[in-house]
Amino acid sequence: MRENMIVTPPEVCGCADIELAHEQMREHRDCRVNRCVWKAAAYYTLVDAGRLAPPTLSPRERAAARGIGYPASAQIGAPPPGGPTIGTLREVLDKLAELVAPAHNRGDAHTR
Repeated sequence: MRENMIVTPPEVCGCADIELAHEQMREHRDCRVNRCVWKAAAYYTLVDAGRLAPPTLSPRERAAARGIGYPASAQIGAPPPGGPTIGTLREVLDKLAELVAPAHNRGDAHTR
């Protein structure tokens, strides 16, 4: 496992087509940037070109500033529709914790 790894989105190349990015943003209007590679590519192209400024506030902060209640289904802890259950997520986290626990806590006879 690599420690202190930083993941960043790739840079947009000089061949990016701004008009195509605008078109993709329109076509993928109902998609989310973090769940649709087409919208993500268009979004980062427009941000890189200075045509779009990423929001400085979270959706929750924007709703609060407008006096709008934030949807309960979007609150932290609510599982996404069709996603894994809370129990499944806890099992995964427990298994990951076991992997990073010191060898003596796992009962291994030897360490790396």
